[in-house]
Amino acid sequence: MTSNLLKFFTTGALLLSSSFAVAIPFSSFDTRSMAMGGAGVAVGGADAAPLFNPALLSVANDKDKFSIILPTVGIRVADPDKLLDSVDKFQSGKYVDNLTNSIANLNASINAITPDPPTIQAKAAIVSNDLTAINTQLATLSNKPITADGGAATVVGIPSKKLGVAFFANGTVATGGIFSYSTADSTLIGNLATQASACSTTPSTCPALPSFASNSLTSGINFRGVLLSEFGFSLSREFHPYNKSYAFGITPKIIKATLFDALINVSNSNQTNVTGADYIAEYNIANFDLGAAKDYSNGWRTGLVLKNIIPYKLDFKRATPSGTTPVPTGNTLTLNPQARFGISHATNWSTVALDVDLTRNNPSGFENNTQYIALGGELNAFGWAQIRAGYRVDMVDSARNIASLGLGLSPFGAHVDLAVAGNANEIGASFQLGFRY
Repeated sequence: MTSNLLKFFTTGALLLSSSFAVAIPFSSFDTRSMAMGGAGVAVGGADAAPLFNPALLSVANDKDKFSIILPTVGIRVADPDKLLDSVDKFQSGKYVDNLTNSIANLNASINAITPDPPTIQAKAAIVSNDLTAINTQLATLSNKPITADGGAATVVGIPSKKLGVAFFANGTVATGGIFSYSTADSTLIGNLATQASACSTTPSTCPALPSFASNSLTSGINFRGVLLSEFGFSLSREFHPYNKSYAFGITPKIIKATLFDALINVSNSNQTNVTGADYIAEYNIANFDLGAAKDYSNGWRTGLVLKNIIPYKLDFKRATPSGTTPVPTGNTLTLNPQARFGISHATNWSTVALDVDLTRNNPSGFENNTQYIALGGELNAFGWAQIRAGYRVDMVDSARNIASLGLGLSPFGAHVDLAVAGNANEIGASFQLGFRY
């Protein structure tokens, strides 16, 4: 059992540390936006329009005739309860090895040709202490989620005040895991500790400690994930009611949603009887975004976007038993409309931007809701190099507040951008390669 238990936790830690988060926030992995705290609704050009606000196609720089991203890629990992630190401490404490050795030593003394009660008594006390220690340590790992998210996008944009057009493909993956130490397993280990304690009290009548079979355990890690693949185009046009200029845009899109919900417990940690189809639910849905933007003569711009106008509720599914048709688990992914307002100010050498989520963004699994305020700035050196910084505030959970930095190089119409964002429990990075002409 003990070797399987160690393998289970080690495998779980590796899977979690390399996976992505379970949340569907508003923000994308656009590199400039990440560096500026996540702001993007009222700042950016045609290459960011489908990701943030389709109306940006008609308020972009007049010099820009064509933009392309090939591609934007990013990743973000969050460990708010320091699960990985707890796993490291669990492994470095050698609790499993200590228990294995103490049980072997106890049973060897009990089965000796001439059992020595004082020796049995001392070794039984060690086993009892080791069982209590491992029970306590496993409990410290329970209910600590680790999450992250990642994504990639490519955009081709043709800005115009008369009719701006952009085509895009965007993929976001969000997944995570949480270990649940069941009451049944805690009770089982506690009972073994009680038996070992009894051996230390009456060593002369102590039988060999029963084996601890891993297939009797019910604890496990719940992995849950979402892959959203979006394909579509954006259209935008500038209108002039009452001699005022306003840009309006729309982004029709097809979304393919792939949901994964698996509970892997200790008894099947080798996953020999598990197939991905047991845990997969797939959906193809249509949706659209609406956006508006207005440029002012003094360098200010405002923007408003409504994303995913049509609400959906999608079921996570799991096959019980393995190999049968997956059925709903009771967990759902809710894709509700999202609204965000943005304001920015730009000069030839600087840009500042502020975005505010007007709605809360639903998680798909282990995280809380999110509702962001994003503030960022950019200094531009003659259009050839940029330095950016920002800060994102989560109005729901201040532990998700995050600072960001970024750099950009823009020689001869090409642009290469890098961004990093992080706090004590979260780290993210993004890279983008594109061209503007």
